[in-house]
Amino acid sequence: MKRWPPLVLIAALLVGGLILGRDGSTRSDDAVADVDPATLLPVAAPADALDGSWFCAGQSAGDDTPADGTLIVANVGDTTATGTVEVIAAGGEEPVVEPLEVAARTTERIRLADILEADWVAAQVQVEGGTVVVEHEVVGELGRDVAPCQSRASDSWLLPAGASTRDASFTLAIYNPYGGEARLDLSFTTEDTVREPPDLQGLAVGPGALVAVDVSGVVTERAVIATTVSATRGQVVVDRIQTYDGQGAATTDEEAEEETFQREGLTVTPAVPAPQRVWSFPAGVKAGFLHEQVVLFNPNDDTAEVELEVALDDPERNGVLDALPVTVPPGEFTVFDVDAVESIPDGVAHSITVRSEDVPIVAERTLAAASEDTLPYIGTAASTGSPVAADRWVFATGPEADVDTGRIVVVNPGDAAVEVEVAAFGAGETTPVGEDAAGASSSTFTLEPGARRDVFIDDLDDDARSLSVVADGPIVAERRMVPVESEEETGRGISLSIGIPLRDGLALLG
Repeated sequence: MKRWPPLVLIAALLVGGLILGRDGSTRSDDAVADVDPATLLPVAAPADALDGSWFCAGQSAGDDTPADGTLIVANVGDTTATGTVEVIAAGGEEPVVEPLEVAARTTERIRLADILEADWVAAQVQVEGGTVVVEHEVVGELGRDVAPCQSRASDSWLLPAGASTRDASFTLAIYNPYGGEARLDLSFTTEDTVREPPDLQGLAVGPGALVAVDVSGVVTERAVIATTVSATRGQVVVDRIQTYDGQGAATTDEEAEEETFQREGLTVTPAVPAPQRVWSFPAGVKAGFLHEQVVLFNPNDDTAEVELEVALDDPERNGVLDALPVTVPPGEFTVFDVDAVESIPDGVAHSITVRSEDVPIVAERTLAAASEDTLPYIGTAASTGSPVAADRWVFATGPEADVDTGRIVVVNPGDAAVEVEVAAFGAGETTPVGEDAAGASSSTFTLEPGARRDVFIDDLDDDARSLSVVADGPIVAERRMVPVESEEETGRGISLSIGIPLRDGLALLG
C-alpha cells in the first residue's frame, strides 16, 4: 500500500480550518491536521466571488448508454449567473462549448447528449454572478442516480466501495480540466492485496482530456475495491460509475447459499480528496428489504481505531445505543454491515457518525434494496459521508412528480438546538416545503442537540424542484430519493447524496 502522499499532509498542516466540537463550538485544533473545510467536498462559492467552476467527470451521453448524463445547474442567489458549459468526450474529440444563463432562484437542466454524444463525457461549468451549485443526474437501463459535481480539482482522490464481481461494472472517470498534462498513479485495495497495474502507473491525462478506466477489467471478481488516485503532476477530478445487473455476485453454489441479497442499480459517486477523522451519514435505515453497509478505508501506515455512533429516531422510545468499535488496519478497509448488528432495530430510521480517534480515514455508505417482486422499489445507492457541518445546504434537484419521492434528512451534530427551514426554489420563487412522517407541515422546525429529522418532499413543481436547507447553527443535510411504484412494474433506482454547502459557515466535524 502506498503511503498517503506527504505533500498533501504538509499542505493540510499549513492551511487553517475550523473544527466543530461536540459542544457545537468552532475552534482550531493543533492535534488535528487543520484543513480548509471547503477543500473536502463540493462547496458553493459565496455571492461576492468573481466566478465559480464546477467539474462533472463521470457520465455517458446518448440513448442506450449506461449512464446518460444531465447537468442540473441551480442558482440559489439573488443575481443572474452567466457563463459556459464545456463538454469533452473521452478519446480526444474537440470540446463543445455552449453559453449558459441561470436567473436568480432558477434551475437549468442540460442533457449532455444534446451537446455531444459519446460513450463517456465530462463537463465543466464556468459561471460569473449568482450562487450556483451543479449536480449531475445519470440514467441507464439499471437505474438512476444524482450526485454533486466537484467544485475543485485535486492531486489526490479516494473512493472506498467499488466492486468488480460478475454482476458489477466499475468505471473510473478521470478528467483533467486544466491546460497542462496530468500524470497519475492508480492503486486498488482489495480484501487480500493491493493492485497497482503497470498500465495505470504514470497514466497520462492530457490537457482538458477525459480518461475512462474500466476497473472491472483490471481488478476482477472483487466484492470491495478501495481506489486511490495520486497525481505526480497536475490535478484532476474523479468520479466512479458503478452498476449492478441484479444477477448476483456468486459464482459457485456455495457462494450462492451465503449471498443474502443481490444488488441492482446505477450509482455515480464523486471521490473525496483526503481522509478525515469524522464522517456523518444522516439518512440510515435498517429494514428487511434494505441492506446498509459502511466501508471504512484507512490509507495510512497506522491502525485506525474507529467508533460508529448510531443515533435512533425518538431515543426516549427507541433507546440510545452504545458506540460500536471497529479496527481498520493500515492500508486496508473494513466493511461494517448494519444488517448484522442486532441492537439496531428494524424500521427505525437512524443516522451514523463515524469517528476515528487519531488516524483519519474515508467512509462510504451503500444502501441496497434487494431485487424481489414483492418490493416497492429496487436499486443501489452509494455516497461518502460529510466531514463538515454548515448552516446552509443546497440540492440542485429534488424528486420529480409521479416519478420518485424524496426526503431531506437533517442531523444536528452540536450540543445546542437549532432552527431549520426547508424550501424549494425555481422560476424566481422560493417556497417553504416539507412534511413529517404523519403528513403534518414540517418546513420549519427545531432540531435538538444530536437529533435527526426526516422531512418528506413530494409533489414539487417541475420548475421549482431545487431545495435549500437553512439553519441558525451548523447541521448536516442529506437527500434520499426513491422511485414511485407503478401498476406496470416495481420502481427502479434509488439515490442518496450529501448536499452542497455554502462556503460561509463551514466547520469540520470533530
